[in-house]
Amino acid sequence: MHAEEVGLIQLWNYYEYSPRLLSSGQPTPGQLAEIAAAGVSAVINLAPVDSPDAYANEGALVSALGMGYHHIPVDWDNPPLADLEAFFIAMDDLAENRVLVHCYANARASAFVYLWRTLRAGQDDAQAREAMVEIWNLNEGYEFAKVDQWQQFVTSAQLSHSSVGRID
Repeated sequence: MHAEEVGLIQLWNYYEYSPRLLSSGQPTPGQLAEIAAAGVSAVINLAPVDSPDAYANEGALVSALGMGYHHIPVDWDNPPLADLEAFFIAMDDLAENRVLVHCYANARASAFVYLWRTLRAGQDDAQAREAMVEIWNLNEGYEFAKVDQWQQFVTSAQLSHSSVGRID
């Protein structure tokens, strides 16, 4: 089934990196059924529970639709590398699944996906970075070049993984 046929394109700041890896802003409870119908088998939520439009029972709703659910609430102002490591573990566990990574506006999600793509999956840095910056630039006032803590987070993650081998 093609994503557009079931409305995934309607997700806020939706981006499809590959048939198995998608990211977006916060889906509504009603959109979760469309996500499941599109063959997504797992959702990783990087938004804190106090994010705008978040709902406390997201994990239960996702699970009730037969999808796996991982919640890693990433602090916007001070994103910790430990959260990135938890994300990498979740992504490794979900390697054979179609996964939607989301947060409030697809900023956290696209940064984490960028780092996973380049540091763990060995994908081209320039192409992966271009996708991340494109997504960030959809959010007026939150362009990647203007958010120092996230630039520092990405640089720190890259430095901490510079001697770690990649998964092909």
